[in-house]
Amino acid sequence: MQVTSTPQLIDTGERMIPPAKNEVSFVFARLRFAYEFAAQYAKQRFVLDVGCGTGYGCKLLAETAAFVCGIDYDDQALRYCRRHFAAKNIAHAQMNAAALGLHRAFDLAVSFQVIEHVTDAHQFVEQIKRVVKPEGKIIIGTLNVPREKQMEHGNPFHQSEMDYAQFSGLMRAHFSEFEVVGVAYAHRNRTRRFLQRLPFYGWGRRLKRASFIKKTADRVLDLSKFQITRERVENAMDIIAICENA
Repeated sequence: MQVTSTPQLIDTGERMIPPAKNEVSFVFARLRFAYEFAAQYAKQRFVLDVGCGTGYGCKLLAETAAFVCGIDYDDQALRYCRRHFAAKNIAHAQMNAAALGLHRAFDLAVSFQVIEHVTDAHQFVEQIKRVVKPEGKIIIGTLNVPREKQMEHGNPFHQSEMDYAQFSGLMRAHFSEFEVVGVAYAHRNRTRRFLQRLPFYGWGRRLKRASFIKKTADRVLDLSKFQITRERVENAMDIIAICENA
């Protein structure tokens, strides 16, 4: 999934802008994979995407869902959604995730890498529970950040970050039935494992999306293919909770 026209949004780091035709974004690949995973639960369902951002996830879910509603607080982002990722079974609404003005009408709600942006994670989860039908599903994903590294990078848009234990504890406080899975690389790669131990590995984040080095690294290190793992989830890059709204 790529946007062929020039993005209209400034990339501030708050939301994910899909890469253009000749660009590579490893973070976008991970987020897209999360939506692809969630799509299996969306078939013929009424789906809510909380914090839909630029809308690529709504479009992916809409391929199988009966209807998708994407909400975001930023009207500029929603205009981008409607321009680039519109479909007959998608609607967008400007709304604050902390106070969802919606009825209990959804079979499934998803929210990926949004919970770290809110000031009250418990309120955020309860708002989503309120608008999902009883026995419906709620899927929430976030970065898996070790405690010693939380807020280390100083992302100005993050209010909090969690590791596997903290995230699982949050889900346990709100759901009696849930599973937390991890997002890991799809294939083992010895070169990648070696380079990840080196201090300069993180410098790759500074490279532009169209960088030749970044494209080469993607091919050599296999950085854009992922899988769901249920083993050693505490070491996964991202963590995803699949919850029953019982």
